[in-house]
Amino acid sequence: MSEPTNEGAQRDIRILVIDDDNVNSALAKGVLQRHGYTVEISSKPMRALEKFAQDIDCTDLVLLDYFMPTLDSGQTVQHLRKLRSDIKVVLFSGAEEMHLRQIMKQHPIDAFVHKPLRIDEALAVIHKLVGDPSAHTLTARA
Repeated sequence: MSEPTNEGAQRDIRILVIDDDNVNSALAKGVLQRHGYTVEISSKPMRALEKFAQDIDCTDLVLLDYFMPTLDSGQTVQHLRKLRSDIKVVLFSGAEEMHLRQIMKQHPIDAFVHKPLRIDEALAVIHKLVGDPSAHTLTARA
C-alpha cells in the first residue's frame, strides 16, 4: 500500500528567468538550482510568453530583466498577468533602487532583486513570494 501524498508539497518550485544577458541568467540559474529551485532561462521575452501561454502552470515565479531590446519588462509583465493574474514577478535589474521602485509603481511587479545577483537578497525575496523548496520536500516526507 502506498503512502498518501500531498501533490502540492511534492512539486518543485519553478522559476523562469527572462533576461537577454546570458551571463546574468546563467549565474542566477546556477545559484537558484543549488538552493533547490527548478530554473529555466529564456533570453527572448516573446518566446518565453509563448511557452508560458501553452502551460500557464509551468512556472511559479518569473525573474524578469527590465531592459531588453525587443520587449521591456513592463510589456512582458502585462502579458504574463493577462495569462495568469497570480503569477509572481520579480524585477531583475542593475538599475538603482529608487528607479526600480518607480518601475514597480507603474507595473504589477511583486518585488525586485539587484544585478549582479545578490544571493541572500534573491533567496529572501523568492522565499517570501513562493517559499523554500526544502520545506516542500520535508512536507512531502512527513
